[in-house]
Amino acid sequence: MSESKQNKLVDKNAPVIVGVGDFIDRSKEDGLNLQDLLAKAGASAIDDCGVKDLNKHINYLGVVRFSIDFLTASNQSSFQYSNFPRTLSNKLGISAREEVYAPMGGNSPQVLLDDAVSKISAGEIDCALLAGGEALQTMIARLKLGLSLDWLDEPGGNPEMIGNNAVGFSDHEKLHGMDLPTNVYPLFANSIRKSENKSAKTHLEECSDLFSEFSKVASNNPLSWFPTYRSKKEISEITPTNRMIGFPYNKYLNAVIRVNMSSAFILMSHSKAEELNIEKSKRVYVHSCSILDDIWNVTQRPNFHSSPAIKKCVNQALDKSEINLSDVEYFDLYSCFPSAVQIAKKELGIAEEKKDLTVTGGLPYFGGPGNAYTMFSTTEMVRKLREKPESYGLITANSWFITKHAAVVLSTKPSKSYEKIDNSLVQKDINSKTIKNFTETPIGNGKIDTYTVINSRKGLEFALIIGTLENGSRFIANSEKDEALLKRMVNSEMLDRKVSVSQREGKNIFNLI
Repeated sequence: MSESKQNKLVDKNAPVIVGVGDFIDRSKEDGLNLQDLLAKAGASAIDDCGVKDLNKHINYLGVVRFSIDFLTASNQSSFQYSNFPRTLSNKLGISAREEVYAPMGGNSPQVLLDDAVSKISAGEIDCALLAGGEALQTMIARLKLGLSLDWLDEPGGNPEMIGNNAVGFSDHEKLHGMDLPTNVYPLFANSIRKSENKSAKTHLEECSDLFSEFSKVASNNPLSWFPTYRSKKEISEITPTNRMIGFPYNKYLNAVIRVNMSSAFILMSHSKAEELNIEKSKRVYVHSCSILDDIWNVTQRPNFHSSPAIKKCVNQALDKSEINLSDVEYFDLYSCFPSAVQIAKKELGIAEEKKDLTVTGGLPYFGGPGNAYTMFSTTEMVRKLREKPESYGLITANSWFITKHAAVVLSTKPSKSYEKIDNSLVQKDINSKTIKNFTETPIGNGKIDTYTVINSRKGLEFALIIGTLENGSRFIANSEKDEALLKRMVNSEMLDRKVSVSQREGKNIFNLI
């Protein structure tokens, strides 16, 4: 088929990524502020398009929410940008009529993407710049040294706020330590191995083997925060530089958020790409995007080793793209912790032996810049697809505690018109599976369904369990700070172990029977 005939078959408003850019700043207290950091990536994405004065064509500018700009952040007062999309526009010489700011969460880039491509498909805009990143290494270094940030700008106006910006845990969950990813993902890990009838040692070996392959990819990626290969043995062994964080996860199995990294890409309609004579070799089309949540509160899910939402997201994205999973050449499964990857693999039916599941190197090794990680998996996926035309790439995202999900399919192969997926009925069905037997005031005997032991730099702190009482009610509880008990829980099998539970000073406290 001739190129002219092929263009006639492509919907004029089909969304296409035409420019990508990333930037990494390894400085500490003297690093770039947020607007300069994101401007570096934005300028790089604009340059990648190969079009003079492209900034004059951009009529939509979207920014991924920064981790510090959320009510649970301990230093939220340090974030003093009243309209960051306009701040970035001003840095890049852009005058966008649409200024959009996405919600908290690892699927924030997909929420932005879906909004932008929906508006492109509807003909409301024709050229967008999306950007995200973090400067947490510099921010934390400056605050520790007592230095002011002076990171502020009030350019006027208010950005459009999109997406679900709710807190990802209940007050009761927070009271017992279920407000931190480092505390919650280990609960999924032990639930996974229980469902597979595996020992803690075997499960740790599998996690280390999986993430060793991720680190190998990161070691060959010049943009990686830690471009170092780590062997399975190195990841699994507890050492002074690889201490346990939350049993069974050592440090090398945890996402690294304290980075200075930024990423951006340019989206436009197919007709705009034609108008600006964007090289065909640069074009990567957005074939589909699905966004969906699992049951919001972890304690109310039927189990802790599955995700109906990610399964549905990916299947919807594949169906809309008219392909099968076997047609996907490149994967980037969200990899904040091994359990996130393992659950996604199982839900999608990816073979256990398949290890090439990241194009970046993953959040513990490439780096996990807050809500913006999948900005980087998107830009890297674009580069991979440009190298292998007509192939397909699948990106997944995960937010909070395997809570908010997204899936995106990309290809250099031209797409049809973009259809926004209405997931209201699917979401209602997922939510209908919320359990009804959770109690905040458990009393009596029961058993442990899953657990973790939290370890700080000072040593073992407390244990967190989710259990079932003899009457069938589910509960969460903590241990007392008893070092002998905590060591025992790390070194001995605790799944299905019998416990007694009661309240003390407003908290649920358990003891082994």
